[in-house]
Amino acid sequence: MEGNEGGGLDPPNSKKRPRRRLEDPQNVSDAGGGGGEKDSYIPYLKPNYKRLYPENSINMEFKVFIENKNIQDRLGNKSPIYLNHIFSEIKGVVAIRRISANKIVVIFKQHNTANNLIHNIHFLEKHDMKAYIPAAQIEKTGIIRFVPASISNKELFTKLTSTNEIIAVRRFMKKIGNELVGTQTVSITFLANSLPESVQYDLFFYRVFEYIPPLQQCFKCMKFNHYAKICNGKQRCSICSGEHSYKDCNKQNEICCVNCSGPHLAISKMCPIKMNKILEKKNKITYASIASTKDNNEFPPLPPRSNPVNKKVISVNNAPKYVNKSINIKPVSQAVSINDIKSQIIANSDVLMALVQTLVQIGNKNDNEPITTTFIKDILIKNLSI
Repeated sequence: MEGNEGGGLDPPNSKKRPRRRLEDPQNVSDAGGGGGEKDSYIPYLKPNYKRLYPENSINMEFKVFIENKNIQDRLGNKSPIYLNHIFSEIKGVVAIRRISANKIVVIFKQHNTANNLIHNIHFLEKHDMKAYIPAAQIEKTGIIRFVPASISNKELFTKLTSTNEIIAVRRFMKKIGNELVGTQTVSITFLANSLPESVQYDLFFYRVFEYIPPLQQCFKCMKFNHYAKICNGKQRCSICSGEHSYKDCNKQNEICCVNCSGPHLAISKMCPIKMNKILEKKNKITYASIASTKDNNEFPPLPPRSNPVNKKVISVNNAPKYVNKSINIKPVSQAVSINDIKSQIIANSDVLMALVQTLVQIGNKNDNEPITTTFIKDILIKNLSI
């Protein structure tokens, strides 16, 4: 896991943090775990939680994944004419895309119409389908550290407060001998596209770090980033790399990795390809985490103009200031109006090109990641830096 050491974080002094209102602890259901000493480490989920788009969603596309309940009836391979016909009775649909042989995604422009499809039991049962919103669209998981193991998941859920709604609390476990023991690291799932800076337990603030999930490895083909359930590759042995299951391997003394041909098991962390995949995943998530923690009011400075000739020195409060006459920037002692800022942006071809490139990249985006303000800002900053 990435992040600084130490779980505590001093509360901000500039303004009060909004606190998450919870149900009376006496009325919180024990169905999610966290009751007595036995089940204090069972993951605690918000009672009656159903994954729906919240009213304050900022997604540009609201996606609902659809699968057929009968796995043999491959929905993704159905004719577009058939799919257009059955989804014509659903209001608000703007597009249908194929994800895989078993799955399609139905896209809406409004959160409420997307949620209506989840609630439309009559339509789903009629066509033998199941609908769901992918967790990555509306949920974000972080971790807090140095949480005493004596505090149950239910107590954490009840007492923790945050700027984002908390929907699940899970404690990391480790095996000692034959027994699972709770660690001092806890994962928290928020109903949000980004993580809060911290969560509060009574008067104590815990810093929230990015959660890096384990690398997916298929135990059929031994490749990465997918599971055996959806694998179309050949069966490969994790011991000798032959085209059979490890259970049927008769060459257990001839160890050979499928991915790098090294003298180790395909599931070993010694595999350089696997190590690189893990490092790539950590770097990607760490970069996203750093970008999301930047000051929201921070805006990149305008890039310098290529022609430096029309500059003169003026003095404001005895401090020299360099002003570019070509874009007519006013001295800092005068108030700068919105129209002045707009004029500077319009006059700067570098900024205009960066804005156009950002809009084009967002319009051409075809993956399943949500479009957030942080995502847009990162693209704009990158284009301004080129």
